[in-house]
Amino acid sequence: MECCFGSVSFFFRWPLGLIIILFCCWILTGLSWFLTGINFFFHKKICSFAEDTCNALEDFQQNPQNSSLQSVVPCTKYPTSNTLLVRIGSTIHNYMSQINLKLAELPALARPTETDDDLVVQEVCNPFSGAPNYTFTPDKCPTDSIPVGNLPNILSRYTCYKSSKKCRGEGKFLPEALYDECRAYSESLQDLIDIYPDLVSLLKCSQVKQAFSDIVQFQCKPFRKAARRLWLSTLLFSVCLVILTLLWAAKAYQDKGKLFSPCSIFPERV
Repeated sequence: MECCFGSVSFFFRWPLGLIIILFCCWILTGLSWFLTGINFFFHKKICSFAEDTCNALEDFQQNPQNSSLQSVVPCTKYPTSNTLLVRIGSTIHNYMSQINLKLAELPALARPTETDDDLVVQEVCNPFSGAPNYTFTPDKCPTDSIPVGNLPNILSRYTCYKSSKKCRGEGKFLPEALYDECRAYSESLQDLIDIYPDLVSLLKCSQVKQAFSDIVQFQCKPFRKAARRLWLSTLLFSVCLVILTLLWAAKAYQDKGKLFSPCSIFPERV
């Protein structure tokens, strides 16, 4: 009991500034250990969540069909989407082929007094290859071909905007109502061709895969390292505060000319 009171009385004989510094150090030490415990608790939760997320994204990159994200990302059903793309390509390809066949018959239906240059009809670009894949290859169209959206420019030369008698003499045999219908079809078809690359990207999840790839490459690894560094730095700071406080107290104790134990027994001189 005397040892304890001796320690307390010795502590209160220290300078006030040193007592305040030691008191603040112990508060910081307690807070740091408390934060270390909280960080350790959430570190396991966060790192586990991050690890599971990154593993799921990596599995999705390697095999989208058998990934755990298959139910979340519906575009992983590639066979179904590929069948849909083939059907779209087949429909447009066949439609373009029929258009070019009909365009080849236009000069024969025009008036025979027209020159050969006036009877030349350009081919419409067919951006899809043939069976069985019907691949979208717009760059392989002939150089003198025109987009299907420009088809009304060709048909307008054969469209009758006047009475049918005058149109026959001028070689304009296409009714205006039929021309309007053809123009609507050609514009719709051109719009479908224009959005086809975006449709392919959507069905194949190109943007989603690119986003997942960026997360795995630029965020998963740095996040794992940052979480470990955060926990280790907090732990190291807490340990350093404890060691520093103990060393400071021991040094101050020695400066008073005391031993480390106030309860030490000193032999009496005879």
